[in-house]
Amino acid sequence: MTEPLSAEEAELALSPHLQKIGGCIDRGWRRWLTLLKQDSELAIVISARSRANLVYDFIRHEAVNAFDDCEDVTVGDSRGFLLLTFEEKIVLRFKKFRDRKLRTSGISTQQRHEFSNQVLPGMEALTHLVAGYLPDKEGLGLERMAITCSLDDDRLWVLELDLGLGEIGVTAPVAPMPFTPQRDTIVRSKQREVPGQTGTEER
Repeated sequence: MTEPLSAEEAELALSPHLQKIGGCIDRGWRRWLTLLKQDSELAIVISARSRANLVYDFIRHEAVNAFDDCEDVTVGDSRGFLLLTFEEKIVLRFKKFRDRKLRTSGISTQQRHEFSNQVLPGMEALTHLVAGYLPDKEGLGLERMAITCSLDDDRLWVLELDLGLGEIGVTAPVAPMPFTPQRDTIVRSKQREVPGQTGTEER
């Protein structure tokens, strides 16, 4: 592991893409709101975990469409979650924040531990960042969008993203074929199951 980039260094590297990153999150959330308009009972029927997984899939789709043709951005996939690599300096994933301290939720897998500790195999030299969103209490709007840099449970810095960035873009159309990453895919052996840990990680 190398020393993570400072907030200033990361902002400089990401500055051409910050609008796209925020827009992907915002438009992904708007797809969820579109579902609610069609069936308002979904807010009661669908659990918070399922909602987070749905929104993650929507954000992932937006990000693949937004960044797949960018020369300085590598779109990859690691055991089910999307990774964006910027200028061979930063690797970024999308997550939901669980509280105002911008902490994330999820099963304590080896992969999650490696990402938060900046030691994801094959990417130890890159700064690992999370681009996330915090829903409001009603689950109808976004209270905050931000990019965070963490080391284990310590938040090193936060880079705020402007809310409403999805309003300036067009929601990506849904292609008939699923996305299959062709570059920088990390293939790792199946992790040993830990007693008491079941289910899938909340996105």
